[in-house]
Amino acid sequence: MDRSNKPAAIPVTSSLPQPSVTVADGNVVASLPSGESVVVNLFGATVTSWKLANGHELLFLSEKAVLDGSKPIRGGIPLVFPVFGPPPKNHATSALPQHGFVRNSFWEFLGKSTSESESGASVKLDFGLSNSMLTDKFKNDWAYEFGLVYSVTLSKRSLETSLQVQNKGSKSFEFQTLLHSYLGLRYGMIAHLRNPHL
Repeated sequence: MDRSNKPAAIPVTSSLPQPSVTVADGNVVASLPSGESVVVNLFGATVTSWKLANGHELLFLSEKAVLDGSKPIRGGIPLVFPVFGPPPKNHATSALPQHGFVRNSFWEFLGKSTSESESGASVKLDFGLSNSMLTDKFKNDWAYEFGLVYSVTLSKRSLETSLQVQNKGSKSFEFQTLLHSYLGLRYGMIAHLRNPHL
């Protein structure tokens, strides 16, 4: 039907560039269209790199860091659970290594979610670990049913990390946790750390 008052066609615009996420060689790498990036090693779900758009690295990673899954990664943002430091004697964690087992375990990449706003794009990476994924030794040394979801959110001006702990069994357990950030700040740089839960 030909109409004299026909509405104008809606212009087709190309979609905005989206964050990219790749999984290769035991690492999950996310990059924003503006150039910021983060790398998470699946061994320990350890964040090993966080770079600004100009390529400046914001995390410290030791030259002695081993990235092959044979031992905990030195530097970045290693996770600590269910005990911080050497485990106390006569405690449910006493058979565990220093800082627990999560930094000594392979995590599963659960997926990504992205968002866009006026301030730019962001990408959230989720990683999971449960008692069924542990080595037999760790299962025996800490016989509780649990689920962990670790989220790493990269945006233009920040990197946010959070850890959710779920008791999936009938036995209660005590735990300590820490997201142990090694910031690679040069002299004169100022770090702004924010915890929305405090």
